[in-house]
Amino acid sequence: MRPGLVRAAAALLAPARALLLSAPVLLVPACVLLLSACAPPDADRGFTPGGGAEPAAATAPGTPARPPGAEAITAAPGLTVEIEWPDEPDPVRSAVIKAFARDFTAQWRAVGTSGGDRSYVKGIDAESSAYQDAVTWVREFLDDRQSARGVAKLYALRVPALMGRGAEAYGCVDLTGVRLTDQEGTALARQPAWLKRPRAVYLQTAGLGRGDDGVWRIRLYRHADYPDELAKECQR
Repeated sequence: MRPGLVRAAAALLAPARALLLSAPVLLVPACVLLLSACAPPDADRGFTPGGGAEPAAATAPGTPARPPGAEAITAAPGLTVEIEWPDEPDPVRSAVIKAFARDFTAQWRAVGTSGGDRSYVKGIDAESSAYQDAVTWVREFLDDRQSARGVAKLYALRVPALMGRGAEAYGCVDLTGVRLTDQEGTALARQPAWLKRPRAVYLQTAGLGRGDDGVWRIRLYRHADYPDELAKECQR
């Protein structure tokens, strides 16, 4: 049972710091290996350790943007997802970030409700590898008759790559405040290593595509965990 689903090799992530989905849906190997060569000039914005924010791209006049700051969302009884929204006025990047965070929250909602809430599948492309990854992850909890309580944190949300109908997003995850429980909510006597430091703090990345309906959906998951340098940058 893994929080990030698919581990990203350091050799793949280090040069690019991310994965890139090109328009409209296909992964481009050259972009994966060298993001700066494929993304537009304003897309390659570096990762700031500890969740710091950098100035974002300008947005169209009159376009509302989500205000920055922390938001606590109740995913299930006793289970909260705390999201630190960045100061991102660009409406397209903001939409990508919201889709990324919404899916993260929905998956924990599925876990916290013992599979009763399946809204997470709406934020994932049903034809993608991410769909099966997410379904498998949730099913593992159900098969083991486990749930979760506590606080999962998502911060340093970024969109380092945006091209056409494809985008790449990432964020830091801190699961040190989460505890596995049985389905009645009683904490398990033995907690897994991935809920303890240093492995509980990692970098989650996702490739997203925008459908004909204008909705951004997850198409690919990767994560970098300790001792990867990108995971270390998420430490606070």
